[in-house]
Amino acid sequence: MQQLESNRPSSHLVNSPLKLSPNLSPEVESFLQERQLAFDLVNGLGSPLNILFPDLLKNNIIAFQEIFDKFRLPGKIYFAHKANRSDSIIKRLSTEDVCIDVASVTELKHALGCGFTANRIEATGPKNIDFLALSLAHNIVINIDNIAELEQIVKLKEKQKQTNKTAILLRLSSFANTQTQSRHKSSRFGICENEIETAFKILAQSTNTLNLIGFAFHLDTISVLEKSSAVEQCLKVFEQALFLGFQPYVLNIGGGFKLNYLAHQSDWHNYTTALREAVMGVRAPITWQGNSFGLKADKQALRGSFNSYNYYDPLTGPKFLEELLEQTLSNHNDMQIAQFLRTNGIQLWIEPGRSLLDQIGITISSITSTRKSSLGENLICLEMKRQDLCFLDQEFFVDPIIQYRHSNVINTNELTPVYFAGNLCLESDLIYRHQTLVKQMPQAGDLIIFPNTAGYFMDFSACEAIMHPIAAKVAIYRDGERFAWSLDQKYQPWSS
Repeated sequence: MQQLESNRPSSHLVNSPLKLSPNLSPEVESFLQERQLAFDLVNGLGSPLNILFPDLLKNNIIAFQEIFDKFRLPGKIYFAHKANRSDSIIKRLSTEDVCIDVASVTELKHALGCGFTANRIEATGPKNIDFLALSLAHNIVINIDNIAELEQIVKLKEKQKQTNKTAILLRLSSFANTQTQSRHKSSRFGICENEIETAFKILAQSTNTLNLIGFAFHLDTISVLEKSSAVEQCLKVFEQALFLGFQPYVLNIGGGFKLNYLAHQSDWHNYTTALREAVMGVRAPITWQGNSFGLKADKQALRGSFNSYNYYDPLTGPKFLEELLEQTLSNHNDMQIAQFLRTNGIQLWIEPGRSLLDQIGITISSITSTRKSSLGENLICLEMKRQDLCFLDQEFFVDPIIQYRHSNVINTNELTPVYFAGNLCLESDLIYRHQTLVKQMPQAGDLIIFPNTAGYFMDFSACEAIMHPIAAKVAIYRDGERFAWSLDQKYQPWSS
């Protein structure tokens, strides 16, 4: 553990402005240059407002498909619907060569209503009886989460008098880490190793109605090594299933392919270093009320762990998948995962959510006022609440973009530290709990734009607290050289 002197500032950071410059696509940058359009949309549809760019999905899909092509792997891409509940995103995806993973009966109905046929849908996650019944009625693939769910499906099929076979995956859990001989942290999902035999017995008694097509896992980790270890252990279960007479041919490795939010690695390094220094007391606080995001000072040593997503990460999305497929299998003569899957005719299924939504959305809020806190900190009060952007225990470490109503922005090297406050009657309703530096203080009526919020941020935790409405959504697309828009629910990709 690095020891830090308590009274000596790290001058190279204290004297340097702390930035978290967003990674922006050219299309989003072009939209932001159309300043008046953003103001018109907010004036007409309210604040906050979620802006979506569904046509950009195609490039993200192609990037994943190129990895499948590189390794000559058969398989399917299932978009994780829970990452965003937009109509325009799901409709646009229905026109592409992808499938969809739904985690509730409402998501299933939404996918069907947005153009997905049943043979392109997979049901995942914990499932109530309504979700299971509708999944069986449409004969979609069901990713079994636990033994009770499997038993319930058997009973439901008997009651529904269904004669067709339902394709199922068994979601496996409780993997040992062969790299460190330790186990992953406890999970409330999946079928553990000591339950697999029970699952096989149930399936053996239901061969006329259930078809085991493969196995799945979804680990709460960003470690390539841990995921490759899980792949190897899934392949052991494949061998057990084949020995018992089943014919599995699918390995679903879930999602967790990550996304890079920042333009510069140095920004992330400098900011997180400054946060640690502030916790140690060697520089002034840069968070609201000294929030330390899981870190703490203990006898001149830094303890705890930084409770945050890694906002700069060069190994994300398709690159992460590529590295995983290049890992070797120690129990199979160090053969690469991709080669083993291809040689043995195993299809690879993936469930990207956040990574398929890279650059697909931004969230815009209008400023209601600016003021000082009781301790003199600068507050920019927004017409939105924290839950319009993220969970209460999360933090979005990306600098927002300010759109001033008047273009005469002062060009100055002076930077002002600010905090963004929400519109709930709660002390905790801070949009950001970390400090942001701005070149010019905005005023009421100016806009604050949070970039790259489509994946899990803009509406995964949105609610109607104190009767504030959930943010409206707008789909932006090209009409020739100009930007056009429609309400999210009115977007029609098949009519253009």
